[in-house]
Amino acid sequence: MGRKSMPPADHHDWVVQYNWDDGLAPIWVIADSPATEVATALLIYWRLGGPWLATSVASGGNAEAKRLQDVVRDRLLTGFYLVGRAEFDPKTELSRTQIHQLRKAGLPELLLGPAQGDSD
Repeated sequence: MGRKSMPPADHHDWVVQYNWDDGLAPIWVIADSPATEVATALLIYWRLGGPWLATSVASGGNAEAKRLQDVVRDRLLTGFYLVGRAEFDPKTELSRTQIHQLRKAGLPELLLGPAQGDSD
C-alpha cells in the first residue's frame, strides 16, 4: 500500500518510523495533503528540528528541510490540517527549560502541542 492510499492515521505511524536519511520527497507528499492530521504535521515539524532548524540552515544546513518545515509550520498555524486520531506531544521530547525558553521566545503554543486525537 503506498502512502497516498494509506489512511491519515497510518501516515503518522509511517512518519514515526521513517528514516529521514532517505530524503524529504515522501514527507512532502504527506505535508501537502489536506487529509494529513495535525499530530502528523506537528511530528514532521519537530522531526525536522523544530525552531532550531533555522540556526542549522544559517550555518550550512539543509535548505529544503527548512522550506518543508516552513510550509508545515504555516499550515499548522492556519488550520490546514485535520484533527484526527493520531496524537503527538513535543513536550515529551523537550526539557522543561527548553519549553520555557521557547515560550519566552514567542514560539506559538500550537507548535508546542499537544495534538490530541479525536476520540470519535
